[in-house]
Amino acid sequence: MSDKTKHILLICCISLAVIAIFFVALKASRGHRVFRKYVYNPIPKSVKDIKVHRPWELSGHRYVMHFNISEADLELILNSRRFREMMNFWYRNGILSVRVDTSHGDSLPLFHVGQRRPKWFRPDNWDNPKVYRFKERNIEYRENMKILIYNEKLSEAYFIEYQEGY
Repeated sequence: MSDKTKHILLICCISLAVIAIFFVALKASRGHRVFRKYVYNPIPKSVKDIKVHRPWELSGHRYVMHFNISEADLELILNSRRFREMMNFWYRNGILSVRVDTSHGDSLPLFHVGQRRPKWFRPDNWDNPKVYRFKERNIEYRENMKILIYNEKLSEAYFIEYQEGY
């Protein structure tokens, strides 16, 4: 192999490494931006490893997030809005349902038929997590709902942000 070929290969490898680092940093910063906008700002110190997925939506927007958080920092988020603790929840076939009591609650389609959920989204595997919901309607009568599912044993949380319409 000639010196010129080695030099070109070295430049290509360095370029690919720079591009890979850029995309990894961009993906990490996206998680932080979404967290600050929809969950809590500033990001609490214990929050680590923020993962964000945005399922395809015809109208409105939806984010599904996963992150590590301490119970003390979870309280900051819960106290930032009028979150209400739910009696129970279940997740089946892409639909998350939460219940205030035996007759009141909400069901939210997170993933439509044919959509893949992220591999890290497994609330159905958690044993007895705490579930909280914040729900409001804005002046255009569009619904804004936030659901927080917390696994105390793992210090992990799922946060679902949903707003209908545009």
